[in-house]
Amino acid sequence: MSKIYFLLGGARSGKSEYSENLASLLSEKVAYMATAEIIDEEMQKRIELHRSRRPAGWQTFEFKESIISLDDFNSVLKNVISEQMEVILIDCITNLLFRIVYKHRVEDLEIIDNAFERKIEEEVQEFFSQFLLRLAAARDKHNLNVIIVSNEVGLGLVPPYPFGRVFRDLLGLVNKKIASISDEAYFFVAGLKMKMK
Repeated sequence: MSKIYFLLGGARSGKSEYSENLASLLSEKVAYMATAEIIDEEMQKRIELHRSRRPAGWQTFEFKESIISLDDFNSVLKNVISEQMEVILIDCITNLLFRIVYKHRVEDLEIIDNAFERKIEEEVQEFFSQFLLRLAAARDKHNLNVIIVSNEVGLGLVPPYPFGRVFRDLLGLVNKKIASISDEAYFFVAGLKMKMK
């Protein structure tokens, strides 16, 4: 029986490496949905590290546009289903969320008013409601195992700038949504995993 697995943790906590091992255990027919965008040399190195760990037989889907839409995601999911892949690994939700909200140029604002924040939140909620609905349908109808990786960013200090605070809150909402529809959920700290669900 296929499942949705949710892997949550901080940076370098071991979640991505575990997700790749889990995908390999579940099947050889793995689709890897890479959500990061190369924006600087540091990100280039991180992406190259992830690429080097992936088995050659996996099919990787990357997004060329800076902003990812629901249509982009639907196109990937349609390919995954048509090619009868058995696992889709999405790494990671944090980068996906950033690329969704980036178009609003929130980082340029000194103050974010409530109406603007509500507008972004509604857009994010709508995107991820549809995103998760389609993943759950693919799990049930096409026997697709889904592995979703995300960061936990709400355990530290309150970010000192508006975009950081808005992003932290949005990611918290998205993570709760994912956890609610997941069959299994794990939290990673220092390379160790704790089963939450």
